[in-house]
Amino acid sequence: MQQLNIHGQTKEQEAIEFIRLHEPAEGYFLGFSGGKDSVVMYEVAVKSGVKFFPYYSLMPDPPELIRFIRKNYPEVTIIKAKRNFYQQVEAWFPPHRRSRWCCDYIKEGPSKKIPLIHRLIGIRAEESSNRAKKGWVNKFTKKRIHYHPLFNWKAWEVWDYIDTNRLPYCSLYDEGFDRLGCMMCPMRSVAELDKYRKRWPNHFKLFEKSCYRWWERIGHHRQAIRGYARLFDEFMENWYKGK
Repeated sequence: MQQLNIHGQTKEQEAIEFIRLHEPAEGYFLGFSGGKDSVVMYEVAVKSGVKFFPYYSLMPDPPELIRFIRKNYPEVTIIKAKRNFYQQVEAWFPPHRRSRWCCDYIKEGPSKKIPLIHRLIGIRAEESSNRAKKGWVNKFTKKRIHYHPLFNWKAWEVWDYIDTNRLPYCSLYDEGFDRLGCMMCPMRSVAELDKYRKRWPNHFKLFEKSCYRWWERIGHHRQAIRGYARLFDEFMENWYKGK
């Protein structure tokens, strides 16, 4: 049961009104990740009756998540960066807590080419203090304005909405994966990375091979002069520990 706002609206009604209020003539860009929040946002957008175009930026996400999107949301357009994540690791460097290019290049880069300024994004204030600062509307750049219809939703309300409306969701949630997305995200905790590494070992082997090719080309020199690591195995061990 969703809580009512001061106007007596449910969260769904509030979100629908918000989406309709800001609807652009050309239609919205809807950022779709395949996670629980984007599934709900997609449903709310459909119910609002506005024009929108859903896009998913292909990331090194769990294969189950990608299959879920392809099967249940075939209308979502999948967009890709010029080079995939593994190729970019080799060309630039493995993304790290101290320095990351992955979201900008792999996730945000391809979407910049889509000429739709007004964008529906399924972030919620409850997720982090940083996201709470963004508000309902965030003028990301002059060419992109982000709208957050689920901004004040709680996680339990998202799941309640999915159950009530019998919406499909990725099976990984039932396996205890609370946060989906990029498997090699350097912002994950050590325990979370270890969990992902055990669940999808072949993907992490591919990642480590890309890291090794980067290491052989230039990484060993950069790491040595900065005092981080002198051997590749030491570098990878530090990477998994967030060092």
